[in-house]
Amino acid sequence: MLKKIVFILIGLIALLIAATAIFINNKDKSIIKDRKSVTLLLDWKPNTNHAGFYVAKIKGFYEKIGIELKILNPSQTTTTTLVGTGNADFGISYANDIIYARNMGVPIVSIAAIIQASTSCFVWRKSANISDIKGFEGRRYGGWGGPEENATLKYIMENNGADFSKVQMLTTGSQDFLQATLKNVDFTWEYLGWNILAAQLKNIEIETYCPADQFPVFDKPSPLIITSEKMLKENPELVKAFLKATSEGFNFTIENPSEAADNILQSVPELDKLLVKKSTEFLANLYKGNASQWGIQDEKKFNLYATWMKDVGLIKDVPKVDTYINNKFLP
Repeated sequence: MLKKIVFILIGLIALLIAATAIFINNKDKSIIKDRKSVTLLLDWKPNTNHAGFYVAKIKGFYEKIGIELKILNPSQTTTTTLVGTGNADFGISYANDIIYARNMGVPIVSIAAIIQASTSCFVWRKSANISDIKGFEGRRYGGWGGPEENATLKYIMENNGADFSKVQMLTTGSQDFLQATLKNVDFTWEYLGWNILAAQLKNIEIETYCPADQFPVFDKPSPLIITSEKMLKENPELVKAFLKATSEGFNFTIENPSEAADNILQSVPELDKLLVKKSTEFLANLYKGNASQWGIQDEKKFNLYATWMKDVGLIKDVPKVDTYINNKFLP
């Protein structure tokens, strides 16, 4: 009799374990019950800032979780506005754009940091003979024409004993800085892991100044993944699923930059192969940085930067950081 009871108990335990395993498995697969088409609007042409998305797409991480991801190139309208108004589900943006948007009532929220550190730097050809920040005086700067460019340059120059009013500010847009600095401008603002690296791979002698190296206010995660308040409220499970697959993509990139580069090139074959390889290797240590996990956002850094924006007259009010930064949907 005792032996029979033991066998029955063992059987019940086995059934319970099996049922639990099925429940867990089904729970994971049913995060998105019906396959969902999701749009991601880029900030610029495809590059290694977007590595994790292409890796997750190629590796089937999105498909496994029930998402059909469509990666879209940006239009003349800013990504931040399009995502905030519901014309795209997710997008890539930057702290200044998000803070501007919040001040204008656009319901946008950053849900993950792609790179933990700011890699943007002013760059010029060595032949320009600019030895320090004061050397920007009397020079031509080529940029996008955004107000934060003027404010940043003015701030760093004044704090280095230089006169910003002596800089000629020119709008060159997306013109290749290597071509622009041959005759049109003297220095521009680029990224270490892409255009600056591209110049170095071509053995062009350049020099850089990175504001975040001198001023903590500019040391913030960039770029960022954004979505709308409406998406967070109405489709929280979709947001979680999207970030779960995206995190897998970026974590894979961190551990396997060479293979990740191959995935990017498989998706966007027109990109420069050597640049993609070297850039992915360069960024592998920066995607997560010293953070506890990929994607986490340090609210203090954003609040510091938003306060600076107010201090220099870019915005009227500092938005509450918890209204536009949200880490709760990360896996």
